[in-house]
Amino acid sequence: MMKRTINKFPSRLQRFLFFIGLSLLVLTVLLVTPKCSSDAKQPAALLEVKKGNFEVTIPGFGEMQAVKSTPISVPVQARGQQTIAWIAPENSFVKEGETVIRLDDNVYKERIQTEQFQITRLNLEIEDKASQMDKEKSELQGQLKITAIEKDLADVYAARDESLFPRNKIIEDKINLEYLEEKNTHYRVKQSKLDQKVKAEMQLLELRRRTHQVQLDQYKEALKSLEITAPHNGLFIYEKNWRGEKPRIGMTVWAGRKIGKLPDLGIMEAKVFILESEAAGLKADLPVEVVLDSDPDKVFKGKVTNIDTIAKPLEQESPLKYFEVKVALEKTVKEIMKPGNQVKVLIFVQQLNDVLSVPNQALFFEHVEGKDEAFVNLKSSSGFEKQKVVIGARSLTRTVITEGLEEGRKILLGKAEERD
Repeated sequence: MMKRTINKFPSRLQRFLFFIGLSLLVLTVLLVTPKCSSDAKQPAALLEVKKGNFEVTIPGFGEMQAVKSTPISVPVQARGQQTIAWIAPENSFVKEGETVIRLDDNVYKERIQTEQFQITRLNLEIEDKASQMDKEKSELQGQLKITAIEKDLADVYAARDESLFPRNKIIEDKINLEYLEEKNTHYRVKQSKLDQKVKAEMQLLELRRRTHQVQLDQYKEALKSLEITAPHNGLFIYEKNWRGEKPRIGMTVWAGRKIGKLPDLGIMEAKVFILESEAAGLKADLPVEVVLDSDPDKVFKGKVTNIDTIAKPLEQESPLKYFEVKVALEKTVKEIMKPGNQVKVLIFVQQLNDVLSVPNQALFFEHVEGKDEAFVNLKSSSGFEKQKVVIGARSLTRTVITEGLEEGRKILLGKAEERD
């Protein structure tokens, strides 16, 4: 007996009819849905107007820093380019006289050896020159002595009496005496010039030796300065350069560059950054609330003390610019306030108490008799009615109403055409 075979898969026609039906269903839903959504109105969002506090604030962020601190810089004696060979860990406590930075000393050691070699060479040259000059002086003095003896003998035995000696002999002896006199004068002049020459050459060598000695002393002093120590006890904090980089081993630095600081933790302040586009109304003496990221439950009071005149980007290629602002705190809590602690601040540009204010989306404006007038949609027994109001201070989210609206009334948020 043959068993009937059951085809578990739908035929090609069945599949075609199924897809046709599914497509018609989706099309129907798409055609009906917009009509339903356009016919249904959103329920009205009402707000009961109440008096309260109105604030215009500017947010900011930054870090804690000491009001006073002792800078740790590359000594001016370390001329030219220097390299950091070692640096104490950041936020480490250091004692007075303890090394905090050590600069690479290989270059200065080589320079010191070079200068010492030059000084040694010049000392030998001076000794050799002095010996040579002494020899020349000795030879010249010997010539002077011989000439003097010759002159004395010639003067004693010179023929002068014409009755005893021939005239030619007298003339020869006279010429010989004059020659010896000139010879003696020549050696004396030569001796004087030799003295001047010796003095000048020795002075030149001494000057060259003194120059190298000055260089040697400077390099030795610079070598000592490469070991930078703490001027007093304190917490060692790194100082960023103009690129925002902190010092590190192998970094190149120049004389006078500020590498770190030892802050006075007794009085702290906040260095914060305010986005240029949000800085409207920013000025000195505005009240500030400061919150530490490490202790967000506590709020500290302060005020703006200093504002940079020019907004600058925090990163080189960033299009955003910020004003740097200093905030003085009413009190310093040493236990939780440390240099570098991240903070968030609110600067209060305006604070009003017990005033009526509404969300900005509840207001709409119309041009009436040449000027813009403000209105709200006021809830009434018959629905909503347009109510003219006079506005005061405004923030990014709310506006103060000075006239035209009473406390306890309900107003519409959003567009009037969306009301029930």
